[in-house]
Amino acid sequence: MKNHIFICMFCLCLAGCATVETSYTKTVPLDQDDGLGGTGIEATDIRTVSRKMAESILNVPQIMNAQGSPIIALLPVKNSTRFIINKDIFTKKIRIQLNQNAQGKMTFLARDRIDDILKERQSKRDGLVGSSKSVDLKGVDFYLTGELMGLSKANQGDRSDYISMSFQLIDAETSEIIWENEYEVKRVGTSGVVYQ
Repeated sequence: MKNHIFICMFCLCLAGCATVETSYTKTVPLDQDDGLGGTGIEATDIRTVSRKMAESILNVPQIMNAQGSPIIALLPVKNSTRFIINKDIFTKKIRIQLNQNAQGKMTFLARDRIDDILKERQSKRDGLVGSSKSVDLKGVDFYLTGELMGLSKANQGDRSDYISMSFQLIDAETSEIIWENEYEVKRVGTSGVVYQ
């Protein structure tokens, strides 16, 4: 019995000495640094890039002076950085900014959903759902796309990352780049932050 009591007391002492790690969650304003560090693309970069690119696109003569609403489709963004990132977040945020502020000056096509659109269209034509009227799919006037490029270096736990985020509006008929803009950021810090 004494051994049993001794073992229980010993276990209680160990439990009392153990470090208790608590977890927490807090809401941080989107344009505020999260304090975690790191040298990669941050939420503030994504928000700033989308605003600046949308404002810049609205001033392109082919958009400003267009008769009607030019039709734009998004092409995937190429990620040539060392960071794993949902690269389509950039074009989606730019599209949202433009849709909110362009006041009908442009129209976006959901080409990333084309398979679903074609199925629904066929179901309508077959009389299985909704209307059976025939409407042609719209063609694209411009493509919006971009590329993320980076230059990274590290030395004994310290890291430096330069990241260029460039975007283009491409004429679908001629392949001319009618607009292009870039946002750059360079950060230096310690390694160890994991971007996902």
